Amino acid sequence: MKKYFWLAATVVVAITYAQAPYNVSFPESPLMSETKDTIGDNGFKFEALTTGINSKYSDYGSGLFMDKFISYSSRKIGAISKKDPATDEPYTKLYCSDIEDNWDLSRPLLFSRVLNKNENLGTVTFSQDGNTMYFTKNHEGNTQSFQLYKAIMNPEKTGEWINITPLPINSDDYSVENPHLNKAGNMLYFSSNMAGGQGGYDIYKMKVNEDGTFGEPLPIEGLINTSSDEKFPHLSVDEKFMFFSSKGHNNLGGYDVFKSRRTKKGYVTILNLGNTINTEKDEIAFVPATERIGYITSNRDGGEGSYDIYRITEYVLSQSVTGRSVDFETGLPLANVSVKLYDTDGTEVGSMLSNEKGVFEFPISSFEYYTLVSDKEGFFKGSTIFNTDNITPLYEADVTLKARPAEIIVTEEKSYIKIDNIQFDYDSAKIKEISTITLNTVVETLNNNPEINIALNAHTDFRGNDAYNFKLSDRRAASAMQYLISKGISVDRLQSKGFGETQPLIDCDPCTEAEHEANRRIEFIILESTN
Repeated sequence: MKKYFWLAATVVVAITYAQAPYNVSFPESPLMSETKDTIGDNGFKFEALTTGINSKYSDYGSGLFMDKFISYSSRKIGAISKKDPATDEPYTKLYCSDIEDNWDLSRPLLFSRVLNKNENLGTVTFSQDGNTMYFTKNHEGNTQSFQLYKAIMNPEKTGEWINITPLPINSDDYSVENPHLNKAGNMLYFSSNMAGGQGGYDIYKMKVNEDGTFGEPLPIEGLINTSSDEKFPHLSVDEKFMFFSSKGHNNLGGYDVFKSRRTKKGYVTILNLGNTINTEKDEIAFVPATERIGYITSNRDGGEGSYDIYRITEYVLSQSVTGRSVDFETGLPLANVSVKLYDTDGTEVGSMLSNEKGVFEFPISSFEYYTLVSDKEGFFKGSTIFNTDNITPLYEADVTLKARPAEIIVTEEKSYIKIDNIQFDYDSAKIKEISTITLNTVVETLNNNPEINIALNAHTDFRGNDAYNFKLSDRRAASAMQYLISKGISVDRLQSKGFGETQPLIDCDPCTEAEHEANRRIEFIILESTN
């Protein structure tokens, strides 16, 4: 395998040949090395606006349910509300709010009287059909430690949750928080400070079986968990990324929101979402509503209460990758190369032919491992891997193809080496640069078959003087032979001769340009052995 390192956008590009995109081994990315002073916006551009449901108490976002926004809040309901002695605020209850056209939130109403009692309720998550809910409430006697429960929507009474059962992972020895269910409903993510993790709170996943049982809780694969606290896992809308909050990694202070792309090796690239969303205070509970719209919870300065819910908009920089398809041996551009772009999951996301200068271009997204697969008749397939860990407008990644040895054809009349036409400058014996690629394939075939000798027979079209065409074809045959000699082929294995226009492939009058081109050629005839 041959590696190249491109300077543009600091992209590390690995180029291989005859390799399928699905066998790519993605390199592990180290944790970010930035310090608090150098993280900056980290390439992200967010706008954060307060929502209409914030109160003077603590308000926390949780997720979406039936086109509503679910939160939990210690806001005071009625004249008397019992307080949590640990926070000196009322116990948190679940609320359901309308989502306005501009994604603001309004009309927070109690979500469930069955669930809302004198205890703290926390994060909730729902199945896609809305009939199953996982929620957290505090341990009896410990308002800051949580257990995880499952509830079913009453099929006979919409809005009523029944069959409330604790999950088997609960324990008095640790807290289980922030459940998040994937769209398929077969994987439940959560955070916990159970023994055996990296330290503090870690993010775990647990399989949800079709029969309602659960698999073993396992730490999420990759580099998300640290010796500090990681909480609030939430998959992106397309489920390619995981958002989470962490006091570990490199951050601006407190909990910051991070983003990580799922790969075959787990979540190995960890990215701070930057200072247009994170502050020195706590940013938690990133809840995406669309690809670019979502919600976070923060106790940043300027809020209405201890924690407030903010609606966020991400402004995305248009990004693309451009490059050239080139010949491995000469570095010359190759036109009409089929170039396909595959994302981290091996899904084809773009396809085109390189232009006459070998150039191609694709729109791309940030934080992906991409593979460019190139293919052209007469060449081995090539693949180029690059990643987009940095947010930059333009990445550069060439695709390089290695020409196959020229094919030997055996017929009853003759044996010959099959190649594309050798091109020359007009009215000249000077070989055009692009045809050196073709001649190099002949060199490789001759090197692979040292027992064969060849005659280079050059022919012209019908245009021009007969005598002149003889001389021109003779010079062109000699020029091609000289190139082979310059590449190490022994002169004893070669002979050259010009035939002018006496042996046309197509006898035409008048001739089309395509017919002229077919007649204007050099043949590489294999000579019979004299041994």
